[in-house]
Amino acid sequence: MSSTTAASSANTTKTIVITGGLGNLGTKLSHHLLSTTTSSSTSSQYKVYLIEHPNFITSSSKQHKHPDAILLPCDLGNPSAEHAIAIKKALEEADCLVHFSAVNPYPNATWSESAQSMDHVFYIFQLAVICKGKFIYSMNLMRCYHCCVLIFVVLHE
Repeated sequence: MSSTTAASSANTTKTIVITGGLGNLGTKLSHHLLSTTTSSSTSSQYKVYLIEHPNFITSSSKQHKHPDAILLPCDLGNPSAEHAIAIKKALEEADCLVHFSAVNPYPNATWSESAQSMDHVFYIFQLAVICKGKFIYSMNLMRCYHCCVLIFVVLHE
C-alpha cells in the first residue's frame, strides 16, 4: 500500500450505528468510539448514530449521551415512517451496525419480551440488508433460563 493510500485511509471517518444507544452497552461503546483519536488528529475517527426507543429518551438518559453522538428516536418494534426514513439514511452511511436493543435485557425477560426483542433484530437486519450493510454485530442478551444468544452476521456487498 502506498503512503498516500495509507494516509487517506487513516484519516477516513467510520460511521457506526448503535441500537439501544442510550442503554448501558450503547452508552459505553459510543463514549469509547467518540473518545478514540488517531495519532495525526485530535478529533474522533468515528461518527456515531444512537438509535433509542422514544420512551427511553429522558433528560436523565440524555446526560449519559456523548455530546458528539447523533440521537435517532425510534421504536424498532413499531417504527413510524419518519423514524424508518431517518434510520435508513443513517444505515446507508454506516460502515457498521451494532445491535444492542432489547425490550427487556434482564434475566427476568418473559418469552413475549424475548420475541419482541427478536422482532427488533429482524427489522434492523432487514433494513441493513436493504441499505447494503457491510458488517453487523448483534448482541441480543435474552437471558431466558440464563441463556445468552449471541448473533454475529457478516453481510457481503
